[in-house]
Amino acid sequence: MIAAVHGPSTLWYVTRGTGAVTLVVLTASVVLGIAQTRDWRLGGASLFAVGALHRTLSLFAVALLGVHIVTTLLDPFPRIAVLAAVVPFASPYRKFWLGLGAIAADLLLALVVTSLVRRRLGYKAWRGIHWFAYACWPVALLHGLGTGSDGRTSWMLLLTIACVGAVVLALSGRLAAGDVEPRLRVAATVAAVLAVPAFAIWFAQGPRAKGWASRAGTPASVLTAFHPATPVAARQVHAARPDPFAQAFTADLRGSIRRGHGSDGMAVVDLSMHSTRGPAGVLRIRLGGQATTDGGLLMTRSAVTFGPPSASERYRGRVSALNGSVLRALVGTSAGRAVELHVNLALNGGDATGALRGVPVEAR
Repeated sequence: MIAAVHGPSTLWYVTRGTGAVTLVVLTASVVLGIAQTRDWRLGGASLFAVGALHRTLSLFAVALLGVHIVTTLLDPFPRIAVLAAVVPFASPYRKFWLGLGAIAADLLLALVVTSLVRRRLGYKAWRGIHWFAYACWPVALLHGLGTGSDGRTSWMLLLTIACVGAVVLALSGRLAAGDVEPRLRVAATVAAVLAVPAFAIWFAQGPRAKGWASRAGTPASVLTAFHPATPVAARQVHAARPDPFAQAFTADLRGSIRRGHGSDGMAVVDLSMHSTRGPAGVLRIRLGGQATTDGGLLMTRSAVTFGPPSASERYRGRVSALNGSVLRALVGTSAGRAVELHVNLALNGGDATGALRGVPVEAR
């Protein structure tokens, strides 16, 4: 039964967790990097210990980033291409915000690699490249908030405030040093005064506001998966072409099932099937809801499309009843024809088989 085979996606949780932890580790690395320039000895530690901890945290951030990228690519919903992990703005899914993640990943990797070959590269060249660390952190922060699904949670709000506050305090201490040029100090102070409230306003009106998934650039195919057009009220019409589903019919089904999570964290079950006997047809059922502790799914949203192979989405509608592996759906066309579908499924891993019975609403 559908409610029993689908549980929380481990990949989805690992992606979210590693993304948040990477931001924390990267924040600590940036703060320690600033501390080194000021010769701060945190907790009485030697400068060598501070530098070693800074390098260790940077390498740890890269390791977490690797896990974050791999689990994102393996997660079946939504599908992110491998190219998008290294080439900015190559993915249609939240193109801008995911592109920022690729930029942050490339910058972080460049910083770590150049630090490992610092002696061969030379101090001057290494220091010039290392200035990009100040750009890597805010880009990573914006990527996590723009692409992730936790922007409206309290823990993400507190985590963001803590990370931003730590970096702002460290930069304030760095700018207060006597070796900083007055012009640079003034420019950096003005930039911070403008950037912090601008970021707060964007965060409140963006990731923490309703409708961010759509405004962030989530593809229409993902958004409409759970917001299909409401079936038109049934009425007698005369089709210009013969409709194979104008009369009651039965068919066998065969296809596949995919499980994952949507961009808003909702558990997703996606069934894609075609008929093997009876009228040729294509049936797709998408269910969304809250994953239960026993591996089930409490359905709160659904979308059903059905039609012949040449027009597989001629009929659109929703699941009207779901009881284990037996479901009923009412689907309709834009011309007003409606069909009630009775589906009895048998699920085996990623394979789905079953029986379909269709009853035109006019014939009931």
